[in-house]
Amino acid sequence: MKNILSKYHKYLLVVALILSSIAISIRGKNGEIKLVLHNYPVLITLLITVSLFLVAIYFQINKKKISILSNQIKKQSKFKDDGIDALIGGLTERQKEVYGLIISGKTNKEIMTELFIEQSTLKSHINQIYGKLNIKSRSELRSKLKS
Repeated sequence: MKNILSKYHKYLLVVALILSSIAISIRGKNGEIKLVLHNYPVLITLLITVSLFLVAIYFQINKKKISILSNQIKKQSKFKDDGIDALIGGLTERQKEVYGLIISGKTNKEIMTELFIEQSTLKSHINQIYGKLNIKSRSELRSKLKS
């Protein structure tokens, strides 16, 4: 039932409007204006009640859809924030240099030579990069970059 209502929710307002229009439709005759259904007050009340019920359902479905969309946006936003690009933004300039050389496939020795740094300094940079990117190895870094 929920799926049917959700699928056709846009028609709920139309049906409610039609039912309300029928309930309050008027006819003029000999200068008198009367409700078409003036002899059936229970039917008028029922039509108006059903119309109000349909409008309430319409708003509940919309509220649920907005909530679902809002949650999806929040999840996507969190996903982007947790993405590798956002994490790389948290690296220092030197760490970004080391990171770039690592992903280009350079060995530690080649990185030390190119940046004119000692092995202990390079290891420190690599450990800080791994910590900030929540990884433990170069292979994990490569797999994160592919995904």
